[in-house]
Amino acid sequence: MDEDIRKSSIPSNKLKLFQIIRNQTLCKLIRFSWWESSDAMEQCEIAEEDVFSLTAGPVLMYFQSGLVIGAASDPAQNSVIIWIEKDDTGYITDEPIENDTELYSISALDKQYSNSDWNQIVGQRISMVNIIKREPHNALLAELPNEVGIEMVMENEKKFIMSHGLHNNSDDFSVITESYIDRKLLQNLRWTTTRS
Repeated sequence: MDEDIRKSSIPSNKLKLFQIIRNQTLCKLIRFSWWESSDAMEQCEIAEEDVFSLTAGPVLMYFQSGLVIGAASDPAQNSVIIWIEKDDTGYITDEPIENDTELYSISALDKQYSNSDWNQIVGQRISMVNIIKREPHNALLAELPNEVGIEMVMENEKKFIMSHGLHNNSDDFSVITESYIDRKLLQNLRWTTTRS
């Protein structure tokens, strides 16, 4: 894979990567939290079962092929960003998230700190990837990409979103299902299907 595909960028610059992961099986989804699970509940004021989705920190998607993709928020671009952590050629990013001793890993399938929706997502193939853009609500944001979500649609039609504040209209990164989207934001969101 060339350097452009590997480096961190907004979703619209990653169409080749989305083409590569289409039809691949997502075997693991791990959140790398700034806090241990129990602390995250307090720090983020969230329910136990929402820690995976709503804690602070990036997420890694592990595919059957050996590809590992990371995602997080970039408030400076008002967007989600995505990159390759590892690929099947032996490439590993300079500072792998897995090696960061200050982060705590939480699986989407964690029985205590996640909810059962993820059981129907992990282990499925990705059938489609959509980019969610938000209409800018001021002149400053109009200069930015505003790509606030990457929606992964699985072969069983379940979906999840790597989101830049869609759950609470903030700059916080979250990994959510559609029901978590703040309803007040819906009218300003636009879904675009990625095609090669």
